[in-house]
Amino acid sequence: MRRLSRFPSRRRPAPPPPKKEPPPKKPQPKPVPKKAPPIVQKAPEYAPVEPVSEPPPTPVSNTASSAPVTTTTTNTTATNAEQFTEANFRANYAHNPKPEYPMIAKSRGWQGKVMLRVQVSPEGLSDSVAVEHSSGHEMLDESAVEAVKKWKFIPAKRGETPVASSVIVPIIFTLRE
Repeated sequence: MRRLSRFPSRRRPAPPPPKKEPPPKKPQPKPVPKKAPPIVQKAPEYAPVEPVSEPPPTPVSNTASSAPVTTTTTNTTATNAEQFTEANFRANYAHNPKPEYPMIAKSRGWQGKVMLRVQVSPEGLSDSVAVEHSSGHEMLDESAVEAVKKWKFIPAKRGETPVASSVIVPIIFTLRE
């Protein structure tokens, strides 16, 4: 004898048929625009210029350091026939005092790079020192300015005559880790 259940049959509905994804589209090649032939012009001729080398500044742990970056002349009345030599402090580097690393800056972990523009006199002294780019901390900037004011430079020369010029001096303040 067949048993009849009080409950109607609980059949699950059939799952929907899987959706067919459209086949992937093949990328169409993009048309290549035609380039016009370049117009060739004769380059203007200039007097030869000496390249300015930029040695990378070397950071010194827990102290301030410096290295020259670029120089420019402020005396432009001389003729191009005379050779121009840039102001330099690399030769006097050992005798130039390093900036003091302020104790407050050390305790707060302040580090940074100060770029100073120094006006160098024909005698090789710094006529003026200005912050070209700040380290972000006025205390570090002031320490760098005060130290560089005492520096001696080898002045720029036009021919054999010393001339006034300016130089960018980077001062890097870093702490030991």
